[in-house]
Amino acid sequence: MSMHTRLPTITLVLLFIIANNCTYQVSIGSAADSPSRYDISNGEIVKSLTREAGNPERGEQIVLDRERGDCVVCHAMPLPNREFHGTVGPPLEGVGRKYTSGALRLRLVDAKAFNPQSVMPAYHKVRDLFAVRPDLRNTPILTAQEIEDVVAYLATLTSTDTESSQPINPVSAAMAPSALPSQPAQPAYAVDGRRSGYTYLAADTQQLQNDAFANPGMLWVERGGEMWIQPEGGAHQSCTNCHGEARESMRGVRARYPRFDGRRKKLINLEQQINRCRQERLHVPPYAYESEALLALTTYIAYQSRGVPIAPQIDAATRSFFIAGKQFFMQRRGQLDLACTHCHDQLAGQRLRGEVISQGQSNGFPIYRQLWQTLGSSHHMFAWCNTAIRAEPFALGSDEYVNLELYMAWRARGLPVESPAIRR
Repeated sequence: MSMHTRLPTITLVLLFIIANNCTYQVSIGSAADSPSRYDISNGEIVKSLTREAGNPERGEQIVLDRERGDCVVCHAMPLPNREFHGTVGPPLEGVGRKYTSGALRLRLVDAKAFNPQSVMPAYHKVRDLFAVRPDLRNTPILTAQEIEDVVAYLATLTSTDTESSQPINPVSAAMAPSALPSQPAQPAYAVDGRRSGYTYLAADTQQLQNDAFANPGMLWVERGGEMWIQPEGGAHQSCTNCHGEARESMRGVRARYPRFDGRRKKLINLEQQINRCRQERLHVPPYAYESEALLALTTYIAYQSRGVPIAPQIDAATRSFFIAGKQFFMQRRGQLDLACTHCHDQLAGQRLRGEVISQGQSNGFPIYRQLWQTLGSSHHMFAWCNTAIRAEPFALGSDEYVNLELYMAWRARGLPVESPAIRR
């Protein structure tokens, strides 16, 4: 039996087809790569996508290219000069002996064709993807010829000599929750299986967060403290006129946000509450989202809640926003076709290159991230992740991100506020 269909249909029916020895023909294409037509038969794309044979030397370069193949980020490979290899996918040593070229080709073109739950990107797929960045729409990650080059390279990996592979260092036992450094006045960093990002840090980075003199995030706390008492506007008033001493009035506030705003009939986060106070109480303009001023005041207020367990309110008023945030967390998106849950639920503890994937808990925000060399809000992180999977990000402060922030707060419930936390 032979049938014709478009690519989005394949993940729904391929298991039935393979079970019945069926053959499917699929057409895909993009502005950057002329349409390719291929047959899927018994879990393979037997015929080459191009007339030109694959070149294994070019394929190896594609495999190592961070903008194209980047296989090392997820797979251990027989490349002794590469120090770090991922553990998300199976090791690729001996893959050329284990699989035929046709099976390798299908896995590269669209791994979800044989495993709909796969987290491997579809390298030659342009349809049935959600919220792809506009500049990448209708463009596959790899062209048909690049697919053939990678297949040719992977086919050369026939050895199973484990000595040729760089060993993967296991996560240090010192990072286990039971071995965490003592933190007086703070609850445990692991609660009912929920682990703070602190538990994934190396000991020296943990110490950096613990040390109020060395933690770079404290610079924003200090500035926020100055802003708290600085009079503004025509009334020449400051935050202290309404709230008094922050260490008393703001204790526990960070742990309760986002919350439902009865007047606006939607969620509001801490940054938005600060701006509302500025407009309605001080009669001054709001701060721009992610501005140094807003980050400083938010971090200062959050710092007053250090050690307080995260405790968002999920009730009738917030439930629809909570559900929207959860849907965002679970939705595959972008050219890499990944959801938040894939990394931070299913793959937590695995490695992307040398980095251990954390649960992505939000109890430390605002955080000083070493990769950014600056402080950032949770929305900064959401946008960064969206861009990393080549998805279209939302505006900082958008309803979509505030909804996600509520769901993330629920995931972090019971974990202590750590603001300003240090993260890699």
